[in-house]
Amino acid sequence: MAVLDLYNKMLSDRIDTYSKYKNNKEELKKQKYSTPAQYKKEYKFLKEVDSLALANVQLNLDKAYKKFSRDKSVGFPKYKSKKSNRHSFTTNNQNGTVYIKDSYIKVPKLKSKIKIKQHRKFIGIIKSCTIWRY
Repeated sequence: MAVLDLYNKMLSDRIDTYSKYKNNKEELKKQKYSTPAQYKKEYKFLKEVDSLALANVQLNLDKAYKKFSRDKSVGFPKYKSKKSNRHSFTTNNQNGTVYIKDSYIKVPKLKSKIKIKQHRKFIGIIKSCTIWRY
């Protein structure tokens, strides 16, 4: 849930900045947006989440915003719904922090492993991991 809240907060800040400078394209391009680390001071629960997962939230929002700025028909990025049953987050593997062992997956900042249904044996290097909750 923290990832969803961060995305919505960052989007809210983007909307405020866009509405303030939408008539002045030069000033809009010069704007610097907050990073997830800057939100950790205000929202203590973000310290419980892996920093790479928070960085991926920022990358996803940047990607959505760039698609909007290139093509206005795409539409402005939308808030993520808290009522939806489908919640997910993505984290990156850094020095073996994400691994699969005996039908369980270990992700950073979680003390316990998550049970998974492994349909086929994984061969290779895990670069990133997306966890979905239905």
